[in-house]
Amino acid sequence: MSILSADRPSSNPNNDLFGHAPFAKSLANSICSYPGNDGLVLALYGPWGSGKSTVLNYVGHYLEQHPETEQPVMVHFNPWWFSGQENLAKAFLGQLQAVLPSKNSKFKALGELLGSFSEEIGGLADLSGYTLGFGKALGKLVSRATKRSPKDVSALKRDISKTLIEAKQRILVVVDDIDRLAPDETRQLFTVIKALADFPNVVYLLAFDREVAVQTIKQQTGMPGDQYLEKIIQVPFEIPLVDRLSLRHALGQRLDVILADTPEGILDQSYWTNVFFEGIDPLIEVPRDIVRLTNTLTVTYPSVVGEVNPVDFVAIEALRVFCPVAYDVLRSNPDQFAGHRNGQGFGGQTDAERQAFHDAWLARLPEAQRKPVFGMLQRIFPKLENTVYGADWVARWRKAQRVCVPELFSVYFRLALPGGIVRREEVMALLGVAEQSDQLAQALIAARAEKREGSLSKSSALLDRLIDYVDDGLTEQQANTLMSVLLDIGDDLIVPGESTGWFDIGGPSRISRLVYQLLKQKDAKTRYALFADAFAGGRALGTQQWLLSRLAEESEKQVSGGGSEALFSPENIDDLRRIWLSKVADQRGVLAGSSQLDRIIHTWWTWGNKEEVLAWCRELTASDEGLLAFLPNFVTYSRSQTIGDYAVKVQPRLKPSWIEEYVNTSEVAERLRKLIKNERVTDELQKEAANQFLREFDMIASGKNPDAPWAFEDDDDKA
Repeated sequence: MSILSADRPSSNPNNDLFGHAPFAKSLANSICSYPGNDGLVLALYGPWGSGKSTVLNYVGHYLEQHPETEQPVMVHFNPWWFSGQENLAKAFLGQLQAVLPSKNSKFKALGELLGSFSEEIGGLADLSGYTLGFGKALGKLVSRATKRSPKDVSALKRDISKTLIEAKQRILVVVDDIDRLAPDETRQLFTVIKALADFPNVVYLLAFDREVAVQTIKQQTGMPGDQYLEKIIQVPFEIPLVDRLSLRHALGQRLDVILADTPEGILDQSYWTNVFFEGIDPLIEVPRDIVRLTNTLTVTYPSVVGEVNPVDFVAIEALRVFCPVAYDVLRSNPDQFAGHRNGQGFGGQTDAERQAFHDAWLARLPEAQRKPVFGMLQRIFPKLENTVYGADWVARWRKAQRVCVPELFSVYFRLALPGGIVRREEVMALLGVAEQSDQLAQALIAARAEKREGSLSKSSALLDRLIDYVDDGLTEQQANTLMSVLLDIGDDLIVPGESTGWFDIGGPSRISRLVYQLLKQKDAKTRYALFADAFAGGRALGTQQWLLSRLAEESEKQVSGGGSEALFSPENIDDLRRIWLSKVADQRGVLAGSSQLDRIIHTWWTWGNKEEVLAWCRELTASDEGLLAFLPNFVTYSRSQTIGDYAVKVQPRLKPSWIEEYVNTSEVAERLRKLIKNERVTDELQKEAANQFLREFDMIASGKNPDAPWAFEDDDDKA
């Protein structure tokens, strides 16, 4: 069974999911057994999406099962194909002229007759009916056409009728999609059918939404639409309503195929039952609703499979298809839905304010949708309930990848995974080697070289996702190994200049945040011993410095009475600082190659012996190669955006004051000018650092402030 369809109706009764086939078979039998040769107009009434086109296809199928002597010649006319053309009457007669002669040799003479007749009464499509009404307008235009060539019109109609009788072959004209036409075209089509309905041996089968047609006729003519239809339609049928069991069965069949690749253990049958009957089921009213929803899921679900809770995703997509107002409110207000109600309530929002917000957007929905939509949202967003949930529930929701988890919320509103996000199976693969430090380190370093959208490396994206598994999802061995590996290779995972924008937390902070969360899971009695051992054994000086600085700030706040309980005491922090300084001394020979050199030197200067720092810096920068390697470590980048312009400008910065504690900046400037003049600076990063240092050095010397807004705009314009 094909899942993605272009909203095409079914054509084979063997694929009937909604009970249309028995009704279509009875209708086909009635058409074949219709006695006499008078013209007849049948109508199949049904709302949009109820399956009218499918019934028409099934009627055609069952007509072909009858003996050839009983089968009518079928002519399909879809007025929607000719929408926007001036003359539907000519288009209709043209379709008869094109089809009938090829169906039966007795109809060959009809080709020329219908062509002539079409030319003579083409003006029928011009009926306005605004002031005269349909009947008077028809009579006026037929009279006008007759005055133009009275002999031809009457003779042509007699000749056509005679040919149709002599052929002794019934013609079934099937007209579909009437309710897709513009109001004036709908009026025009009914006028044409009324004018041509009395041809012998011609049966019309019209399919449309009766209520739409009634309103259109009334709007266009001022006449009661139902009375007008009664004058045209001789035998009306209402398409049988599809029972809800058939709708549910059809939806279930399609969802089974769409969700087939969902990882085991994510789909909770009980949860699906509650969400489906609370909100999705009431939104599905006709077969086309199933096609619309499953077509949408066929396109959107494969790109996020394994990254979302399938029940939540189907529910969100159902809102997008059937209730776009609720979907837009949900997408635009994550804080009102994602998260959960804890002991502190709603983050400063009162119950009255919260209720007013939801009452306002619910009032914009059709009344029939309000209860099911809000009921479904209460199921998938616990924040809408009055229940207080604890941390264990949050961990459970995160593991099930529920939409109510704030950090997962945005995934549900994109056609693909957000930039920088890795798939669930990639996280699982990493956790699969997380108990072996060598394999884990190799996997993370290999991931660093792979870029993801948003300028984020795969290793950074993996670290972001691992946060979700800290509370519940890591064994003790995995947690200990991960912490040790990050304290050892953390600096190797930091990509210089990697950033997704102003608010990206950056590599050192990303790694430190993960290690901090791992530490919080440890028992207070064993936490320091485990961490100190991993800290001493690791070589990631930049990562360790960042983390230790934050732990120190936390400890200082607790001592001053301004913070919550710190992970480590001041004494612990002092011990860790001594460990870190001893490792700096041991790694002096390789410090120049560290991507975190600027922060390492600054912290070494602050915590340790300044003379040792100065001696190391003088030794490194004594050579031109050492100086050029030293400078790029202190370059930073600022971002600015011109008003009215979406382009973001990235400006390198290197203020002389940033390095004046370590080197003589005047001597550095003089040496750089000579190196540049002699074309000794060839590396692009070194060239950028040297030029920016001299640029800001000269600005300060001339009395300009490099930190002033738009300080570099004039120079850029000159360049």
